[in-house]
Amino acid sequence: MFRRTTSYFFAFLDTILRILGFAETTFAVTAKVCDEDVSQRYEQEIMEFGSPSPMFTILATLALLNLFSFVCGIKRVVVDIQIKPLESLALQIILCGVLVLINLPVYQGLFFRKDKGTMPTSVTYKSVSLALLACSIALY
Repeated sequence: MFRRTTSYFFAFLDTILRILGFAETTFAVTAKVCDEDVSQRYEQEIMEFGSPSPMFTILATLALLNLFSFVCGIKRVVVDIQIKPLESLALQIILCGVLVLINLPVYQGLFFRKDKGTMPTSVTYKSVSLALLACSIALY
């Protein structure tokens, strides 16, 4: 699911750029060397983020947007203790909560892990900035 979220977006952009004649498809061969640490994380079923990639920036930004939406929805229900906001937001809050649970490995890679498989700090800063920018634009 994570790869589909970003790969469809990049494929769409690549197709549009190719149709307009601004880009042509290239193929890059990458090394698939496996360390002992990478192998151990794979066996423990821990996601490997290691290198900075535009895919990780989009993935982390979408995950953070879901987290911010979930927190704001819960805050809105708690502050407005009436039943009316809960009726209109219940399904949205449940859906955001499910997405937050699905994205737990991304949050761990962004903020909690300290090994070499963590998200690069540049990706973390970009994602947080973009998510906060999107939230601030939505509030105005």
